[in-house]
Amino acid sequence: MMEFILEGIKDLAYIYKEIFWLKECLTTIKSFLVFLFARWMLRFSYKKQIFFYLGGVIAVLCVFFGDMEYLSDNDILKLIAPTSLLLLLYNKNQENDTILIFFHIPYLIISYEFYRGLHEFIASLFSHAFIISCVIFAKENIYLSLFISVVVGILFNLIGENTEPGTNELFLNPALITLAVKGLEHYTKNRKYTDFLKSFWITLLCFAYLGSWIFHFIELYLFRHNLH
Repeated sequence: MMEFILEGIKDLAYIYKEIFWLKECLTTIKSFLVFLFARWMLRFSYKKQIFFYLGGVIAVLCVFFGDMEYLSDNDILKLIAPTSLLLLLYNKNQENDTILIFFHIPYLIISYEFYRGLHEFIASLFSHAFIISCVIFAKENIYLSLFISVVVGILFNLIGENTEPGTNELFLNPALITLAVKGLEHYTKNRKYTDFLKSFWITLLCFAYLGSWIFHFIELYLFRHNLH
């Protein structure tokens, strides 16, 4: 029975992957539904627990369907970026900081495949340390912040397109970057770090909704160019 269900999911994944516009539209609808659910949950007193479970469910589904190549890297961003940006933009008296952390911790634990190998783990530490160093340097400048965010967005997509699933999240994990920057903000009491995170997630949101189409048409152009 389970094998039959998995085969059915694989067939659907294949169909959606072939019909690009259908897959993008359905993923966008799912993203919008997750956003509405998150917005609704902010009304309740037990919202921290709900966001913790929500982050975990999204992470599990992203890993499972990502390995099947049903969800692309931009599809994953579609599911987490709107909610992350919501928690950053509507954060009166920093009350949503804890919720943001609760939302990203399970996603980080599940998506950050540090166990791949020692060399990959060391390289991951260096890549994230370099990014955080750039954030510390650029937090006072909106243009530098946007530049760093754009570079991370481009690399996130390029690594995802050219390597096995999950590699980009090992070297450029948005949840790890967010939690590290929030930790710096808590330690330094400098709200400029939140300003950086706002520009960071706005940029990733643009990549999420526009990047899939851009990279799709670039691949089509390169494919047709190679044929000639």
